[in-house]
Amino acid sequence: MEGSGERLVLNVGGVRYETYHSTLRAFPGTRLYQLTEPPMGSPLAREVFFDRSPHLFGYVLGYYRTRQLHCPPDICRAVLEEELAFWGLADAPLAPCCWLKLSGGDGRAEDFHAWEESELGEEQGLLGPIESPNSTRAQGTWKPWLWTLLNQPCSSLAGKCAALLSMLFLLGVLVIFFQETSVQLEYFTSNFRPLEPWDGEKDGLPPPQAPTPGLVYQRAPHLLYLELLCVLWFGAELLARSISCPNKVKFLRSPMTLVDLASLFPVLVELAVGRRAERHPRLCLVLGALRVLYVLKLGRLLGLVEKPLALRVLAHTLRSSWREAGLLLLLWAGEILLFGSLFLYGELLGTGHGQGQSEVHFADILTCFWWTVITLTTVGYGDIYPMSALGQVTAAITAMAGMLTSVLLVPILLVRFQRCYAVALARQKLRPSGTL
Repeated sequence: MEGSGERLVLNVGGVRYETYHSTLRAFPGTRLYQLTEPPMGSPLAREVFFDRSPHLFGYVLGYYRTRQLHCPPDICRAVLEEELAFWGLADAPLAPCCWLKLSGGDGRAEDFHAWEESELGEEQGLLGPIESPNSTRAQGTWKPWLWTLLNQPCSSLAGKCAALLSMLFLLGVLVIFFQETSVQLEYFTSNFRPLEPWDGEKDGLPPPQAPTPGLVYQRAPHLLYLELLCVLWFGAELLARSISCPNKVKFLRSPMTLVDLASLFPVLVELAVGRRAERHPRLCLVLGALRVLYVLKLGRLLGLVEKPLALRVLAHTLRSSWREAGLLLLLWAGEILLFGSLFLYGELLGTGHGQGQSEVHFADILTCFWWTVITLTTVGYGDIYPMSALGQVTAAITAMAGMLTSVLLVPILLVRFQRCYAVALARQKLRPSGTL
């Protein structure tokens, strides 16, 4: 039991505090912990005097007992930092309730905890903390160095050079990808008929030419080999990350890792099939669609750049508003089904009563749902539009409902962003010296 341990009296500024040695051993390396380990041959002191503030020491001793550091509401920040530094608690985390009071913000404790978890997730990322030098001594210290080199380019000159080289390879493969799209468009526009049937005889237009027999899809070989060179660099970079990553499971489950892995296949598949790919242009189209992943690899370069506070708060706000966004999507789905059905029957009823107005611009209800999505988002392509008065009334109501629905999420995001930004700004101001 704790009561069977030795007791120690702490006289702080004339106020006596009595506690157990086991309580003071909670935080090794602090001033109070040293009282429980006297020099060799010296007896344990029964009472120790400190000429410090007895009012603040009560909060310090409470931190040893409860593992939560609080402070009085009217304390000066500089005085609190000086007192904590004296007791060896300069890095002690302040409780969320007192943190917000000390910063003068009006945030809530749950916002503080949510921002703390978000920041911790961004700092540790997919990997968790790097192993300590003692644990990595047996397996070498090159793995933490390699991981820092690849994921923290600003930490060294070598990291900056590696990041610059990766950016050059990525830009190169994007240029090759964009050049390849022009070859694909040229082939498919000259070798295939349009989707719509030809009806240009009355306008004096010539009929479309038939596909040229035996025309194959040809790609410049030098573009393929240049793309292979870039992909080999990406593969080596992915292999280095997988070897040096401290947490392999989280790394393999990362979306960016899946993107890096999937982006290696298009050029490898094209090299494996060889000349046969020229006789299967659809396969080349599928591989070209997979090459869109090269664009997503830009996200890794953005992750290497230090983001400003407002951008990090915005990302946290969007992540924490997934419930509201889900409810808004359900509302959108209901509106699509409702107004799409009303538009269908409104047009059928409206055109059925008129003379010579039996033409409609849709073939099924799915086309009406497409029209509803375009109208709710106030885009209005014009490919489908109402012909009858009843359909026009339905279209007007649909457009107004879309505008009202689109602004529902804005105040929610705005209020949450302001609250999270106040918490983040308070934390940034409270620890410029690393104290709190």
